[in-house]
Amino acid sequence: MDYTVYSDFTCAECYGLNEQLVALGVSGAVHWRGVQIEPLLPVPARALDRRALDRIEDEITEVRRRMDGLVMHLPRGKPNTLTAIVAVASVMRQQPARAAVFRDALYRAYWRDGTDLSVMAELQRVADAAGVPRFVQLDHPDADDLVEDWDLDWATERLGGVPRVIRGDGKILWGLKPTHEATAFFRD
Repeated sequence: MDYTVYSDFTCAECYGLNEQLVALGVSGAVHWRGVQIEPLLPVPARALDRRALDRIEDEITEVRRRMDGLVMHLPRGKPNTLTAIVAVASVMRQQPARAAVFRDALYRAYWRDGTDLSVMAELQRVADAAGVPRFVQLDHPDADDLVEDWDLDWATERLGGVPRVIRGDGKILWGLKPTHEATAFFRD
């Protein structure tokens, strides 16, 4: 069965879902498509105001409620994710065997360490730690086209927010679900 995941690195539910995919052993088997939920965020990221921090803190509380024991910290900034999404697409095109590991590492770098995913030097650091060979160009021009296709698919599907998982038979997993529901969705 094919699974297509639409996700953004700075979405708390997306991080939770990604960790579920890892726990279920399907992280490397899904077709991940990064989409920006806030494309107007600055590069580099700026510190968030109290109101934004409170909103993210509430999101973290809700994700932890659904996934007991998930390691998440309140990030101090919210980066524009286009550079990170293009980096994952670049790895998918040039070293597909390393793409899921790199993607997982990027989620963790943001939600555990507060890494600014809009900064190429930070992306390279995470890529190195994830075992992505240095010959992989993280801003490969073909990856831009792939990311544009993902955005077009996302807009065409009119799925609303992220995360969304579309199964090959057309069934959709909306948002982060309790582990038993996610397990059933991926095991059916």
